[in-house]
Order: sequence, then C-alpha cells, then structure tokens
Amino acid sequence: MSFSIPPLSSIGNHGNNNNSNSHAPRTSIKKSHKESIIGTNDDAASCKLSAVNVGYYSDPFVKYFVKHPIRRQPLINRGFFSRVECIEQLVSQFFNQYKDVDKKQIISLGCGFDTYYFRLMNNKDIKKDFIYFEVDYDQVISNKIKIIQNHKELQSMIDKEWDSKYDTNEKLASMVNHQRLSSKNYRLGSIDLTNLETFKVFNELEIDYNVPTLFLSECVLVYIPTKCGNDVIQWASDKFSESCFITYEQIKPNDEFGRMMIKNIEMKGCPLLSIESFPEIEDQRKRYNSLGWNKTEILDMRHVYSDFINKNRLKETEKLEIFDEFEEWDLIQGHYVYVFAMKSNAPSILDSYYFENSKNK
Repeated sequence: MSFSIPPLSSIGNHGNNNNSNSHAPRTSIKKSHKESIIGTNDDAASCKLSAVNVGYYSDPFVKYFVKHPIRRQPLINRGFFSRVECIEQLVSQFFNQYKDVDKKQIISLGCGFDTYYFRLMNNKDIKKDFIYFEVDYDQVISNKIKIIQNHKELQSMIDKEWDSKYDTNEKLASMVNHQRLSSKNYRLGSIDLTNLETFKVFNELEIDYNVPTLFLSECVLVYIPTKCGNDVIQWASDKFSESCFITYEQIKPNDEFGRMMIKNIEMKGCPLLSIESFPEIEDQRKRYNSLGWNKTEILDMRHVYSDFINKNRLKETEKLEIFDEFEEWDLIQGHYVYVFAMKSNAPSILDSYYFENSKNK
C-alpha cells in the first residue's frame, strides 16, 4: 500500500496540523479508513507500472493489475525503483542465509496488488524452494483472485495445471467467496491485521512455524493502531525463531514537511495511526527490539539509495530520465524508512546480514 507524495511546492499550504493525531489510542479502524487503505492498491500498482515502463526494473506482471497506465514523474519512478531494489537485495540475503535449508517462507502482510511472487517465480536464477503467502483484507484478496482468473500468465506462475484444477465456474466462485487460493508455492488468504483472531488463516493455509520465514510489510502497519501493529510484530517474533521482518513506512511527522505529508494522507481518508508513536529511527529500533527481535537495522530512503542499493544498478537507472528534483527527493526520502529486523538462534547468521553498514556492496 502506498501513496505518491505531493510536490514540495505544496509545503506551506497547510494549516496547523499539530493536533491531528492527538486522539486517544485506537484499537480498531473505521470502515471508511479501511476502504481508503484498500484504495491505495491501484495507486501503488500504477506507480510501479510507470517505473517498469520507463525501464527501472523488469516486471511483466504488474500491467495486469493496472486499468489505466500513466507515466509518473521521475521522482516517483526513482522512488519506487528504490523500494523494489531494496526489497530484492534484502530477500536475496535471506535466501543466501538459508540456502541449504529445503524450505523457506515469505509472508506479505497487506499484500495489495504486489507482484513480487510472480517476479520471483519468473527468475530462473532463484531456486523455487519457498512458499509465498499473501494476506490482506477480504475485498483485496477477492479482487486479486479475479485478476488472476482473467490472465493465464499469472495462473501459470501459480500452478502449471491451473486449467484442470481450477478452471470451472464452481471452483472459481469458491475461491472468490472464501478469499482463498492455495498451490505448491503460493498461498493467498484474507486477514484483518487489527484482529489476531483472523491470523488463523495461516493455519488454514498450512504455514510452517519451524522453517525460516521472512515478513514483508510495506506501508501497512503505520495505518493501523499502535497496539495492533505491536501485536503483529510480537506474534511474528513469538511464532518464528528463524525469521526477518522488513517494514517500509513513514517517519518524522513533526517537522514542516512531515506535517504536510500527514495532512495530505489524512485528506485521502487514511491517517497514519501509529506514526506519532515511532517518529524517529531510534523509536523504530526500540519498537522491534522490545518485541522479540534480536537485531534491528534501519535506513531512511536517502541512505538506502546512496549507501545500500548496488552501484551498478544506480548507474543503469540514472541514465533513464532527466532528474532535477533533488530537493524534493531528499525531503521525501528522508521521511521514509526501511526497518530490517532479524531473529535467529545462530549469532553467525545475525552477523552475516548487512544493511546499515553496507555502502553499496
């Protein structure tokens, strides 16, 4: 889930927003808020397709999730490239750590219309010894299943025998009604991250709590109440002894740009319910360390781009478009972070991961 942020020129056009998050702590979210969060799926997919069409990275599948392609400004294209590249490099580390393990899992929380599973399956260099779980609100899952039903290119990545197993009206209707899809490498189901009772979906999808597992959470936890987000993070650390948790979300709500950013997102109907609880990088680190994770490394997106992403990839992509939005870039990227939390019984594994001290390895 994601938003494109308005241009820097809109700073100063907001009122006093200091009290916008001064409400009492919430433990649930309003229906209108939920619907607004669901609505961000289309925007995120559109931004990703724009970056793909310009040539920032390859994704032959995202086009199936976008009704009306539009070319976004270079600032947005580069930002989404940075997100995708960061995830790919961190997931690559995870795979390498457990390359001798026969089975691994990835769990995408609030998956939206993300296509990372399909890109992994399409990558001939990646061993297909993983199961990929995607969970989101029931409406999102139903819509994703319908899109998959309409495109054989997606179906073939889920199951080579799709036609014989699923292609009947009765079976397709059952998948939509139950918000459930399951194959050897791919499991899709509905969840409400504010309600741990709904986490039983993982048992129904036959999760294995004893194998290395990586969690992906991009602009998800920040939209739910602090306690609910903490419960999710704690649940993951309690259930999986060999695991990683990757989170992408906003920080710094209290400076001028941060206040403008929050107001803009609130106008879209989905306020950042936990940003005030974890406004700075060190607050994020304390959050994960206090909820059962052994080690937590964090970079804002400026440093992800300058220090973490492979230098050769930067050279390739910086030739694609004229880019002169450097002031806006620094402001926006400084208000987003990637959190990389790790848990392992082996100190050598924890020491082998790198993020903060990478310097374009």
